[in-house]
Parts: sequence; structure tokens; C-alpha cells
Amino acid sequence: MNYYFFLNSNNVIEQVVCDDHSEDLTNQYSQLRDQRCIKRSDTEDLPGLGYTYKDDLETFVKPQPFPSWTLNAETKEWEAPKDKPADTDAEYYSWDESNLSWTKNTRLNLSQADADLVATISSLEELEAIKDQLSEGGRAQLGLVS
Repeated sequence: MNYYFFLNSNNVIEQVVCDDHSEDLTNQYSQLRDQRCIKRSDTEDLPGLGYTYKDDLETFVKPQPFPSWTLNAETKEWEAPKDKPADTDAEYYSWDESNLSWTKNTRLNLSQADADLVATISSLEELEAIKDQLSEGGRAQLGLVS
């Protein structure tokens, strides 16, 4: 399978077309749409919409997650200005762009029954309606204990 990535003027993928022709259709697609087109096969890492083609690196890179992050030319990955602390079983870290630092978050350790209930919730009103069905520990972890 061949994948053709159509790029806008900033080299960002706008559309992807796939086909199983054995011939390379890059030039035909590019001329047809008057748009830059890059081909990849299914044996290569495939980018998605919003990825940018970097000519100097000859590869696609993911969208920049935060303005402060920089692209590492060797790994072709975005890096935060500060190293991320190691995640643990009880905690994980997320990037806080406003403070340019990693924020510690606590992992929930809900029972399967509580997790199944929480998975059905799509609004605060629904959470309020089912909170009495949660275990005492589940309510405590979710901050629902008065």
C-alpha cells in the first residue's frame, strides 16, 4: 500500500490518499492538485494530519506540543525545556506551559466497579447522579466526599 501526503505551503499535511498501484504516482498527484505530495509505503512510519515535513531532516514530525518545546534534530522528537521526572505507579507528570515546568498528578486507583461507573459519565450532572453508587474509596479519590 502506498500513502501520498498532500502538504500545504507550510509543509503541513492536509490530506492523505492511499492506493495499491505498483507505480509511483507522486508526480501525477502533485500535478493534478498543484500541491506538494510526498509518498510513503506501509513499511515506514506513517504520519498523520497536522504533521510537518522537514526538508532538512527528510522526515515528518508531529505537531509541536507547546511553544516552548524544541525539535531534536537527531531523534526528530519534540523536547521540553526541562527533563521530565520519572513517572511512578502512584504519580505521573504533565507539562504546564504557563510555568514552563512539569506538574505532578496523582493516578487514580479505582476498583473495577468504580472505573466502569465512571466510564459511563459524560457530564457533571451524570457524575452527581451516580456518585452514591461509587464505593467510599472511589468517592474519596474523585473528591466527592464532603
